[in-house]
Amino acid sequence: MKQHTLKLFLLFAIVTLSACDSKPIKPETELAEETRPVSEKQVTLTEEAEKLLELAEDSDTEAEQFRYRALAARLYIEADKVSLAHEQLNILRDRQLSRPAADTASTQTEAATVSLLSAEIAISENDTALARQLITDTKPITREQQIYYYELKADLDFLAGKFMHAVDRRVQLDGYITDKKAKNKNNRKIWTALSNLSTTQLHGQRSSNLTISGWLDLAKVMRSSQNNISKLEDNLLDWGTRHPDHPVNEDFLPELISIYQSNISDKKQISIILPLQGDLSKVTANIKNGILSAYYSDADSAAKPVIKFYDSSDENTTFKQLYQQAIDDGATNIIGPLNKIVINQLLQEQELDVPVLTLNYSDNTFSNTENLFQFGLSPEDEAHQVAELAIKQDKKRAAVFYPDSEWGKRLSQAFSEHFTSLGGIVITSAGYATNTNDYRRPIRSLFNLDQSTIRRRKVENIISKKTISEPYRRQDIDMIFLAATPRSARSIMPAFRFHHASSLPVYSTSHVYSGQPDKALDQDLNGLIFCDLPWILQNKSPLAEVFKQNWPQQGNYTRLFALGVDAYHLVHNLDFLENKEFAYYDGQTGNIQLDDNNRVTRRLLWAKFVRGKPAYFEPAVTQTDGEDRP
Repeated sequence: MKQHTLKLFLLFAIVTLSACDSKPIKPETELAEETRPVSEKQVTLTEEAEKLLELAEDSDTEAEQFRYRALAARLYIEADKVSLAHEQLNILRDRQLSRPAADTASTQTEAATVSLLSAEIAISENDTALARQLITDTKPITREQQIYYYELKADLDFLAGKFMHAVDRRVQLDGYITDKKAKNKNNRKIWTALSNLSTTQLHGQRSSNLTISGWLDLAKVMRSSQNNISKLEDNLLDWGTRHPDHPVNEDFLPELISIYQSNISDKKQISIILPLQGDLSKVTANIKNGILSAYYSDADSAAKPVIKFYDSSDENTTFKQLYQQAIDDGATNIIGPLNKIVINQLLQEQELDVPVLTLNYSDNTFSNTENLFQFGLSPEDEAHQVAELAIKQDKKRAAVFYPDSEWGKRLSQAFSEHFTSLGGIVITSAGYATNTNDYRRPIRSLFNLDQSTIRRRKVENIISKKTISEPYRRQDIDMIFLAATPRSARSIMPAFRFHHASSLPVYSTSHVYSGQPDKALDQDLNGLIFCDLPWILQNKSPLAEVFKQNWPQQGNYTRLFALGVDAYHLVHNLDFLENKEFAYYDGQTGNIQLDDNNRVTRRLLWAKFVRGKPAYFEPAVTQTDGEDRP
């Protein structure tokens, strides 16, 4: 432990010496609420906003009142209390309307503040179109407004998935920010953007900017040292010597190290409660194999946990009984259950004695149960990411084609609701039967081809002659969302082309790909864009070979194996992930983060079928204007 302390002392010394060469910054109290649970942070920010509103009420001048209310509104946005921010914005707008029309500097400054505040609220509500328009129409006047303006542009880049563009803007901004608290916040935003990159994306980034290069190097160091504090300390010390002049301040980096260190160092006893027999035995066997493979490949023997399995197959034994037995046996963490009904029951508890990582999700997205974390391969999450990519690629008029089953309807609804919330429109949708390979009728309905045939027949009746014409599909759609399994997709994609839709991009989820390359069968999927796990698309992990060698007949269950691998590692990272806005874990099932309800969300990779094989690709983004700087 003394050796660890010495390494950290040396690293802190490097960072502190670097900070001495930077521009002087105003002394400011530390933003303590940033390292507390979200609920506490919200309380703190709300209290600060209320104090500002009290100052506004006591102010002698309208200008001071305006300024305090604008600051309070921004704190409300940060506290995720957007309705309260709206209230203050309305008061500020009313003040503008009540003032005599005048083209004075103060009037212009207040108008710019209202416009920027409106844009920030729009960003918090994911209304990127409105936010972009407001920002474009705003001419910042003061230095403070100029910084605010470019911060919002960086936030827009982030929402659009242009993570490196957001990093570039915020690195440029750092040289103009003098407030210590604001610098810390800017650093967190840089780290959040970098954390959103998959490992493949991260290693593909290059920059001639030394500061950005240092940030990228730091992100790589953190990724390569996951779950190994000794390696992390050594690598960070090396990073500090490589980047002695990097402007990462003396508060943010030690905080980051402290979070990783406290999370990794604890010894654990993990109990896994799963049905190991019966109908789900194939599913749970692959999850179990993933957990054990991750365990045996764990190089950090000093922190290696004790693992125990409990079989929940017996209907006479409840999960609660097994849970209590595991705790009595010394469990510090529990993985399981898989059953949605049991997870729904856990949601009724106020607090669990030890952290529980479920392997499925409850029906209710809201959770207030302490120590309950939910993880799984959610189809709805994948449908959401398809909707987000389509919008980012300016595809805003969708056709939805889905199987007429419970799963298909769930996927269709998840895509349609999220797509609509992002500003898209579902123009048409159709369900298809799952017990047939003939998709002509629902596809004709989807594309309005029957109406084209009816119009042709009307013309023939009028002129009393047969006509020769090509059916004309509807032209008011610019994309198709397809929910399908590999078997169905292999028939549907050629049917789309036959029905004059070859020019339309088709997006889907991982369910269209078996996970096993099959060039002959998948030729018909050419052109189909889908999201999938890093384990499937970019897997260079030694565990992939372990799976192939030991369970070659279980290829269809490979994603469940990856789920088990990540479940094992997530147990070690829950403290780090919980309530840290910049905390991500780069896993085999995706780039992982916890949401406000402690549900795991996963950012997946993208692939396109080319010559019968899925080819990983990076969705195109528009380049940032190099002259667009503060």
